[in-house]
Amino acid sequence: MKDPEAALKEGIARTSVVIALKDDVRIVDCIASVDEEVEIVLALNGASDEIRRVIAEHPRRLVVTEIPDAGNLGAAYNAGAEAASGQYLLYMDSDCVFAPGVIRMMVRAVLDHPVVKGQVVYGESDRLLSRLTARVREFDEGDYVSALSPPLVYDRRVADCIGGYHYDPLVHWCEDREFDFRLQLAEIPVVHLPDAVIHHDAQHGLQNLRSYWRYGIGEGIGQQLGIFTTPAIPVAWRVYDSARTLVGCARDKGPLAAALYALMQSAFHTGTVYHLLRDPFQVRGRLPAHARRTRMLRSVPEHCPKLTAEQREKLRQAHRERGRVIEPVKDLSVFRVPAPEPSLVQRQ
Repeated sequence: MKDPEAALKEGIARTSVVIALKDDVRIVDCIASVDEEVEIVLALNGASDEIRRVIAEHPRRLVVTEIPDAGNLGAAYNAGAEAASGQYLLYMDSDCVFAPGVIRMMVRAVLDHPVVKGQVVYGESDRLLSRLTARVREFDEGDYVSALSPPLVYDRRVADCIGGYHYDPLVHWCEDREFDFRLQLAEIPVVHLPDAVIHHDAQHGLQNLRSYWRYGIGEGIGQQLGIFTTPAIPVAWRVYDSARTLVGCARDKGPLAAALYALMQSAFHTGTVYHLLRDPFQVRGRLPAHARRTRMLRSVPEHCPKLTAEQREKLRQAHRERGRVIEPVKDLSVFRVPAPEPSLVQRQ
């Protein structure tokens, strides 16, 4: 039996940190927080001249790949996964930094579990709006276990069990939500490490409204593809789903946080409608011929989306129609055996 420390050392050598990057100069601090000798892959999507200069002058070895589709996170992460040589893919955001020892902690866990999620701690300034934003993001993304990234690390062989791909290249935002759905279809658990902390930069003003508007666009794309469910009675479902979510937010984070969250949800639904009316990323012309909506009376909720048995079956059927069979994985022990060396050759 291999010595645990030797196995950990080998696991770290087989880990790639993947970061999608457009114009965020905070990437410098993010890279500086990487405290292990792991491969760092930057997936550029619409990179600014300043970012290109920062990358060119950075003293650390960086693997850089690029896509022409600015803002397409699904395609950017796929390009990062293809460029990465590691067996273990650790997804990170440019506006976050790792706490010391977190990468080692997450790699140690992924040696025994195929998917591992850390914990985001949202920074805040002394302004009320910044503090409320942190509370809302905690409620919406941090207070339950899912495969939303960052920080998320998984064995790249997981993709073979969830349709043969990492992220859907048509889903510009909410790409990690769709990834989480497929993990649920395959019944691959996400192991949560609450002590594996990354720190998110403090957010100011109403900048999150733009983020939630983009998430709404991703939701609209996913619904058209059929890989998200579409409410059979859209307005009634959205009112019901939003109302119960806001009640939960008010209970857990306070009424002011719930009021801010109501604005964010409005931006989310506006983004979905905007995509349906304007198709800003011209996805409609790239939809597969067999793409159709997966309509359900009880659609998948926006918040804390744990799929019911009926929702899982509906989404499995939608994937089968696209030629992707996603069935429950009966034996997870295969992920405890390191991948053979040929699979770790640098991808072109």
